[in-house]
Amino acid sequence: MSAFAVNPEFLRNARIQLRPGRAIAAAVICAAISLTIWYSFESRSAQSVAVDAIEMFKFILQMQAFVLLVGGGIYELLSVHREKELNTFDFQRVTRLTAFELAVGKLFGAPILTYLIVLCFMPIAIFAAVVGHAPLVLVVEAYAILLVGCIAFHVLGLLISTALGHGVSAIAVLPYLILVVFTSVDFFTTQGPGLSPSASTWTVHQLNPFAATAMFAKDTPRGLSDLFFGVSVPHFAVLMVIYVTLIAWFLLAIVRNLKRDPAVYELYSPMQAFGFAIYLNLLMLGFFNWKAPLGPPYMVDGQITGFAAFPARSVETMLLASSFWLFALLGIILLRKREQVRRRIQSLGEGAAGIWAALWPAPYVFAGMIAVGIAIVELIRVYRNPAPNEWDWGLATATIAFYTLWVARDLLYLQWMGLRRTRRPLGSAIIYLLVFYTCTGIIFGVAHVLLRQSSAPYSAMLIPSGISSLSIEEWTASYQIWLVVPAVLAAQVLLFAFLQRQKLREFITPAVVAPVVTPRKPSLMTR
Repeated sequence: MSAFAVNPEFLRNARIQLRPGRAIAAAVICAAISLTIWYSFESRSAQSVAVDAIEMFKFILQMQAFVLLVGGGIYELLSVHREKELNTFDFQRVTRLTAFELAVGKLFGAPILTYLIVLCFMPIAIFAAVVGHAPLVLVVEAYAILLVGCIAFHVLGLLISTALGHGVSAIAVLPYLILVVFTSVDFFTTQGPGLSPSASTWTVHQLNPFAATAMFAKDTPRGLSDLFFGVSVPHFAVLMVIYVTLIAWFLLAIVRNLKRDPAVYELYSPMQAFGFAIYLNLLMLGFFNWKAPLGPPYMVDGQITGFAAFPARSVETMLLASSFWLFALLGIILLRKREQVRRRIQSLGEGAAGIWAALWPAPYVFAGMIAVGIAIVELIRVYRNPAPNEWDWGLATATIAFYTLWVARDLLYLQWMGLRRTRRPLGSAIIYLLVFYTCTGIIFGVAHVLLRQSSAPYSAMLIPSGISSLSIEEWTASYQIWLVVPAVLAAQVLLFAFLQRQKLREFITPAVVAPVVTPRKPSLMTR
């Protein structure tokens, strides 16, 4: 507590958010809501006191989670944005506070009003827990999930607010809310009649702080459990590990950039970004149900009676597609801006426009995708042991090469386009890429190119199609043509690398502008 008492940024935010009028109004509203909840509880029958008290405690816990997660997250998303709008952020960057102290002050100072609201609801929550005879261990675990989980989301909100430019942080509120909704889904649930939870595709329960109420589920008296590579792990332990590690990753990026010039922000170093992508892939592979993932449903008289298991080929393509997006995120993090390239050239000279720089950020994506692809194939062999008629090693290897070259090609395109001298080069490049995929997909769809086996390899040279739905029989019949697809993608990768190297050379040898010579007026001595 003494660290907060001497943190100027925390005290400044506390004075702004906890003005007497605002704090008193929040306390009065919380008291009125608490009295209303207590009155509704007192009006019920005495036979179901304990059950009703537990339900009341879960309701209050959900309100606290909503206020702290959503309200506090929005405060964090707007924290740096507000400073940039007021033109006070540059003054904070040059203060004597370290980046860590400034980050901690914003992290706990900006949403301090939501912490006050949560504290105001604690008396009625404790009353409900005591009356409902809630186990003390579960209450402590629930509030640990609530507190640590909200801090993890707050750190993410602060990182987004720091990374985005002036005047656009408010746009991130909607994606943040979508992330909250997505992580509210319980993935480890029964998905059809007669199916046990062990048949789920993913073996992890709800991931956001709303999971605190699941600690008191009636059908799980021993608490929820997840499966990590087939090993049962308490859900509380899973959440704590994920929250703490994500806090460390996000806080690392904030401290690394908070006091830098926004023009040269670099969220992570290349190895840090590579490690973060591998960490996310580890979570994805670990919580995948390797033993019994669900596939297409069985339909009888228009009703679902069961689900088929995913074949090994579908498991590979699904996980590679998920890994594709994670490494696309890695590549976007590693993209260099014009100012970063200019500073590298000033320090490295000709070396800043070499082969490695021309291929940036493809080498890290190549290494990561190939490593994860090999891990997926090995896990399929260990857990599924597919029969020869449902698995082909050549097709599996070609699929890994396809996804690797595909993500490398698009990232090299974005890096090349991002070096142009325009206002928002990366945003324009992403829009052009989306337009290309949309228009090409519509044209191929109208011409039925994607559905014909004979033309599928040629369409796959431009857009990601065909290879994911390619069966073993089709591969065996026309694998010679399909082997051309990775070769064409590799040629496209080299083309964008060449274009990027040409753009880097422009930074080293800028265009020479001829000086303008103005004629001098004759002096009095020459007349």
